[in-house]
Amino acid sequence: MLKRFEVQNFKNFKDKFVFDLSETKNYEFNPECVRDGLVSKALIYGPNGCGKSNLGLAIFDLVLHLTDKRSEPHLYQNYLNADSENLVGKYAVPKPEAHFTYVFQFGGVSLEYSYEKVELGFVVLESLKLNQQEVLSYRIGEPIQTNLQGTETLNKDLGGSSLSALKYLRNNAVLTDEISRNVLDKFFKFVDGMLFFRSVENNVFIGYENVVENMDGYIAKNSLTDDFERFLNNAGIKCKLAAVSQNGEQRLAFVFEHSLREFWEMASTGTKSLTLYYYWMQKAKAIGERNALSFVFIDEFDAFYHHTLSQLVISELKKLPVQAVLTTHNTSIMTNDLLRPDCYFIMQDEQIAPIYKFTDKELRFAHNIENMYRRGAFNG
Repeated sequence: MLKRFEVQNFKNFKDKFVFDLSETKNYEFNPECVRDGLVSKALIYGPNGCGKSNLGLAIFDLVLHLTDKRSEPHLYQNYLNADSENLVGKYAVPKPEAHFTYVFQFGGVSLEYSYEKVELGFVVLESLKLNQQEVLSYRIGEPIQTNLQGTETLNKDLGGSSLSALKYLRNNAVLTDEISRNVLDKFFKFVDGMLFFRSVENNVFIGYENVVENMDGYIAKNSLTDDFERFLNNAGIKCKLAAVSQNGEQRLAFVFEHSLREFWEMASTGTKSLTLYYYWMQKAKAIGERNALSFVFIDEFDAFYHHTLSQLVISELKKLPVQAVLTTHNTSIMTNDLLRPDCYFIMQDEQIAPIYKFTDKELRFAHNIENMYRRGAFNG
């Protein structure tokens, strides 16, 4: 799982910004929200403009960097922090690079991967460490430096390429050391299984897959219509659904007493948002173990939800063996009944930390943490 993430000079993150998922405590309630000492389910709060969405994009730079999965390059415009630019004559010239560092924990092995870029697809520096020992390094214009067994005969001169040395190694080397090979297999499997999504209308997503498909078509053709209907009914949306054929494709329709109506034409904004969530969670369950969903970042996950529906979605997400980070402004779900104080994060003043770190009070299950948050108890 992801243990720690650091970013600097990317979008609004001018100075080093650290998101640490290992700062857990020994709370006895909601133990499923923490796994192997790392936060497995996290909810991030913070004022508009503090960078919650950009944090997700920063984390998912790794997916664009190492895989050929689905990407949304337009979300990465204005890549470098604007304050990092120097004016040379009439032109703004980037000064430092964007820095990214990811620390993962796979069993008893720590993997740290860091790199620097001057733009989305232009890598200038890379480093890979296993248990704090550097096993690969690369600086653009110089040969790859690595002591990984199985790379002895690998051509290490990338000819000044701006591509990733680690991605090159993944595609061209067969490692012979079992420990290194296993941990890198787990790392690449994790990255392949990462998913970022947001937006009701356009189903904008990064990672996990390469194609965009009709969500209701997927539900219909995979015999999930009845299950989706139950899901909506349990969420308070009383309706009857049917799978219908439309231009040779299976699609969903609402069933009324004397007619059928196309799903997307009749669905409310909240129903569409729920469909997006249901679609991705079903995809996660349907894919085989090799391509299992590993990490999901859902931006503004409940923007169109009633608060009781938000609680239902989190309760369902807690059942899945996936590390999940969600952003929200909904304080009604800041409760120890759902998560715990080391899983609720506050992002403010260019930092992020679990709520228990913003108070000297020993937080217990009986505390009304929403009320404390509204009263300013976690303002630092």
